Amino acid sequence: MIAIPYLACMIATARYYHLPPRVLPAIHRVEGGAVGTVHHNTDGTDDFGVMQINARWVAPLAQFARMPEVAVRLRLIGDACFNIAAAGAILRTYLDAERGDLMRAIGDYHSHTPALNLSYQAEVLGAAWTMFGNATASRR
Repeated sequence: MIAIPYLACMIATARYYHLPPRVLPAIHRVEGGAVGTVHHNTDGTDDFGVMQINARWVAPLAQFARMPEVAVRLRLIGDACFNIAAAGAILRTYLDAERGDLMRAIGDYHSHTPALNLSYQAEVLGAAWTMFGNATASRR
C-alpha cells in the first residue's frame, strides 16, 4: 500500500510530466524505497529515497533545480515529494529519448543494459498488474 501523501505527489508529478498516472506507483513498488533510504549498489553508486534515485542523477538534477548538489542529495533522501518529482523528471527524460516508448523508458530508469532493461520492464509491468489489474478489468 502506498502512503496517501506519496500517491498525491505521484499523481501531481505524473500530470506535470504527462506520464501515465499508474507508472510511478508501479515503479515505487519495484524500487521499494522510503524516506531516509540509501541503498549502496555493487557498482559503487548509491540509490536515494522513495524512488531510489541513483546518485548519478544528483548533478543533472542540481543543475536543473539550480540547487547545490549537497542540497539535492539531502532532499532526494529526506523529501518524498522532491524524490518523486525527480523520478518523474527522469522518466520524462527517458520517455522523450525513447520517442514515446514507455516500456523502454521504464527499463531505462533502471538500466540501459538490454537484459536488465527488459527484466525491469517485466517487474514494473507485473507490479502494475498486481496493483491495478483488477481495477482496469472492473471498468469494462
